[in-house]
Amino acid sequence: MSPESQEKARKKADAMLTEMALDDLRTSLSMTQEQLAAQLGVKQSSLSKILRGQNMYISTLDKLVKAMGGDLELHVAFYDGRVKLSLEQFRTALARGSKKAPRKSAKQKQGLRRTG
Repeated sequence: MSPESQEKARKKADAMLTEMALDDLRTSLSMTQEQLAAQLGVKQSSLSKILRGQNMYISTLDKLVKAMGGDLELHVAFYDGRVKLSLEQFRTALARGSKKAPRKSAKQKQGLRRTG
């Protein structure tokens, strides 16, 4: 293999090692979905949906990564560099057990604005 081909193959391998889908990460850690679900306190079927990427909250992803023994970091890539985002706002809200305020219905929003 030419040096150029070797370099291209090395870069591709490095990218594959640093970028991995959640379910591939779970598998590489020799964890079953059942084990991970038990660690998170959720049903295996719920975990399966999470791992397929169906609308996941950052706090859910943070808990999932922690259950696999890791620490979640988010980075935003710009044309001139990368910025690491702080996840403390999500962790703090989760630790406080914050709950969303119930949404008001359309009728509740209109309240007394009815005209007769």
